[in-house]
Amino acid sequence: MKIRNVHSRELPVASERVGALIDDLGGANDRLWPTHLWPATPLELDGPLAVGTPSRQGLLPQTQIRQAVAEYEPGERLVFRFAPDLGIVGTHRLEVKSLGPKRTRLIHTLDCRLNPRMIPVYPLLIRQHDALVEDLLDRAELATTGAIADPARWPVSVRIANAVEERVARRLGKLPRRSRPGRGLGRAGGVGVPAVLVALAALHAAWALGWRWPGGSDRAFAERVLGSGATEAPPSAASWAVAVGLLGAAVIVGRTADERPSRALRLATWAVSGVFLARGALFIPVDLVRGFDGIYERLDLAIYSPLCLALGGGAAMVARNAARGGPSTASG
Repeated sequence: MKIRNVHSRELPVASERVGALIDDLGGANDRLWPTHLWPATPLELDGPLAVGTPSRQGLLPQTQIRQAVAEYEPGERLVFRFAPDLGIVGTHRLEVKSLGPKRTRLIHTLDCRLNPRMIPVYPLLIRQHDALVEDLLDRAELATTGAIADPARWPVSVRIANAVEERVARRLGKLPRRSRPGRGLGRAGGVGVPAVLVALAALHAAWALGWRWPGGSDRAFAERVLGSGATEAPPSAASWAVAVGLLGAAVIVGRTADERPSRALRLATWAVSGVFLARGALFIPVDLVRGFDGIYERLDLAIYSPLCLALGGGAAMVARNAARGGPSTASG
């Protein structure tokens, strides 16, 4: 499988300033590699930046990208070639192109071929790659201009994968444990709440398409998801509407877990939290009054309402963590 993937950013500075960022890559003064957002994926060199120097991306052997410097023209071009046994054959490179006295384009190009064994994980790998490169270009913009006009944002899949990798790295002692109270809960909410909401959206979409679980028949299904006495499944349009709403909530919470959420996103996350907390809190006393004879009431007390309370609480922690200025799924 052949891959050619290009990312670039135009910067309003002389090419020498951008080239200096490449020359410091992997060193003590590295201002380019986004380690602060990817703590489990640092760039490490086994020597000075020079042709033949081995390097690695990542702390975990299972996900580590091993490579070596194949070409290096100071201030202009840096090429890494992947290790032969990695399953990725080819290179990725950074290039500096002068567009004028105070205009420069920084380009990252992935040019490689995937071995068949790597093809199943390609969708996740390319999303990770794209997100990391955009963060690297953000760093270049910040280092040369002092600000980022349009910060890159991670898709939910990248948030989940990175949070898992970082958690494993901390458990294995490759990263220090976090000591700030409350941050861990906010991080967990930033990953777990969107993931559960996406799963629930998929479940409602399956219901809209005719899947009748739990229950099997329309009547049994209605009794379990709508309430005792219901005999017909909800209309497909209603299930689709709920699925879209859940996906929207997942996007809101996931983007609020970003390092730089807007005030509107924080308020929207508080609204998501309020809806789920209200749903869980209001239905519990109703179930208790009705008793435990109905199957819906038993399911609601055991699963539906507790899940809503958990989602509402998780969204609240994400919103609270964002208000404090701390990222929920990226290390700051």
